Amino acid sequence: MASSISSLGIGSGVLTADVIDQLKEADTSRIIKPIENKIIINNQQQDAEKLLSSLMSSFKANASALSYDTLFDKKTVDIDGKAEVTVETGATVESFTLETVELAKKDITKFGAVASKATDIASADGTLDIKIGANPLAPDKTLSIDYTAGMSLDELAQAITDGAGSDVSASILQTGDGAYSLILTSKSTGEDFAITAEDTSGNLDSTLFAAYDASTNPTGYEKVQTATDSIFKYNGITTTRSTNEIDDLILGVNIKLKEEGDISSVDISQDTSSITGEMQLFVDSYNTLISNLHDMTLKDKETGAEGVFNSNTFVKSISGDLTKAITALSSDNNSLMNYGIELDRNGSMSFDKSVLEEKLADDPDVVELFFAGGFDGAGNEQTGIFETIDEKLKSYTGYGKLLSNFKSDVETEGKNLAERHSSSQASLDARYDIMTKRFTAYDSIISRLNSQFSSLQMMIDAESN
Repeated sequence: MASSISSLGIGSGVLTADVIDQLKEADTSRIIKPIENKIIINNQQQDAEKLLSSLMSSFKANASALSYDTLFDKKTVDIDGKAEVTVETGATVESFTLETVELAKKDITKFGAVASKATDIASADGTLDIKIGANPLAPDKTLSIDYTAGMSLDELAQAITDGAGSDVSASILQTGDGAYSLILTSKSTGEDFAITAEDTSGNLDSTLFAAYDASTNPTGYEKVQTATDSIFKYNGITTTRSTNEIDDLILGVNIKLKEEGDISSVDISQDTSSITGEMQLFVDSYNTLISNLHDMTLKDKETGAEGVFNSNTFVKSISGDLTKAITALSSDNNSLMNYGIELDRNGSMSFDKSVLEEKLADDPDVVELFFAGGFDGAGNEQTGIFETIDEKLKSYTGYGKLLSNFKSDVETEGKNLAERHSSSQASLDARYDIMTKRFTAYDSIISRLNSQFSSLQMMIDAESN
């Protein structure tokens, strides 16, 4: 075919390859180019659709974050004093004072000193009773520790650890030269964990139980520290607990008393930063979405600029649909416009966080009810504004939703255009293949006719001469 095209027109001088190229170029511009232009636009639409879906998903995530009541569970604590206060999720907003009158203490009992850890302190087998409780005559628990004849002080300490280690700590302390004392310490604070030791068998060295006397027996048996409950005043009301770490006074609030005589002022307030931060993300996400929707649907008569979806009614309807949901009024005529949100004439959103902070400071429960929904004071269930917005966005995002169906339509159009382009190009190529063959045949005929006419002309010229 190449040789026939390259020689086309030799015979006729008219049916040349240039003529076929010009004809084919004209048909290509008329038939193929419009399809290719539509394919270019469709590719741009597919890219724009991906961006639109991504922006809608991001906006939905921001709206969803504001629809969760857990966002309002975060609290901050401000303390003026030495008490430690931490709050858990869902803690109550509250202000109070804590006056630490007395700290809860462990019980510490020191036995009389002996010469060394290895000193034999048991003359015969027997039992040492360790009574735990505020009343030694009616203890809450009695731990019986068996000892054997010839047992050392060190071995007795180990026997106590083995038999009572979950309640009592046993150790040996050197209090001076040749003076070693057994120390019993309750594992917990509070009066109910007071310790009383009694040698029921009477076979332990009496030195262990010889009472302390500053003059006559300075290393004797003594109660170094008596177990006590903590005593504190909560808003002036005297309260006691067995520990200095209190988690049952206020729901979600953990208190640690640190110093006797301390008066701490505690203010538990709503953590506004997380809420205003999420609101700002919502606003930024909305503005990005609306800006891109504007570019996609733009049609500027002055400049002639057009967005890829300027004639698509579905895409053009999204902005209005979202604006309607955002500016909606609740049953009591409340709206986001009362919480620092504003929309200008171009659809751009702004946020004044000081307005929302003021609302949260005034009544965080009202804000939570409007944002995330729940039950009002009368027990009526209300749907939050961001629940409504989230539901609206759900109708667009996700499998089988509006944007998913729109994506399918755009992709289907792209496939159809590709198939149409392929078939049109193949038809055009076939048409001009046939035309080339015909031109070649016609050119051959004309060449023969020209040759015959040339011979005839020579004969005529010869006769004339």
